[in-house]
Amino acid sequence: MKKICKAAEPDGLKKFRRNQPDADWDDLRSTEAYKTIKEVLFQDQGHLCAFCESRLPADCVHQQRIEHFHPKSDRSDPDHNWALDWQNMIGVCMGGSRQTEDEKTSHPLPANLSCDAHKDHMITKGRIPVACEGYVLNPLDILHTPALFLFHRATCELRVAEDACKKFDATPPQNNYASVKELVHKTIEILNLNCPRLVDSRRAVLRAYNQAVARARKKNDRQFRKKLAKEWFRHRWPSFFTTRRLLLGQAAEDWLAEHSYQG
Repeated sequence: MKKICKAAEPDGLKKFRRNQPDADWDDLRSTEAYKTIKEVLFQDQGHLCAFCESRLPADCVHQQRIEHFHPKSDRSDPDHNWALDWQNMIGVCMGGSRQTEDEKTSHPLPANLSCDAHKDHMITKGRIPVACEGYVLNPLDILHTPALFLFHRATCELRVAEDACKKFDATPPQNNYASVKELVHKTIEILNLNCPRLVDSRRAVLRAYNQAVARARKKNDRQFRKKLAKEWFRHRWPSFFTTRRLLLGQAAEDWLAEHSYQG
């Protein structure tokens, strides 16, 4: 998970909310404004899922979903329509819920559900409340640096970056746990970010990195990490951005800082 910086609210959404302040999400989905909202969301995110960072390019609309971080059905406040709140929307993948039969065999469900699909699974099981603020990190509310995660090369799993969490304690997000460290740990668990399907994808990134290391050693190229950072990050954004960032370490941080990375 990486920081997301949202663009200004699309005019179509503003107009729709102004004309139909009590409309629900299904009402909006039947309008042209919905298409624009989806396009802007994924452009903001560099076409990555807000949770797992799998890549969802513009020509994969059928694999893109809009997630409301706070339940869009909440109408407890008559002056706040969560369904039409631009700051409540993020773009996510299908979380493994749409697989071919072959994919289901190699990555069976529900063990390989992730992101909001797994979060919804846990809500259905009664393990977390429907309103999950404070139980899961919101990518809109985290800092762009340092990363709150570590990448474990042996298992290709995400772990908690304890030192980064300590820095984040100074300006913590909404948190129902005792520490940011626990919030990050629970986020990994609730979104199932270490499911075998995602681990396999991260392992492919690690394999590509190791191949680049091997080529660089043969050429005695001590600048390869800097070159690879440019190759990976010059376009917004490569899949599994955080994994790549952690693999490259300081070379990634230097490149991102030089290019005014904010999320």
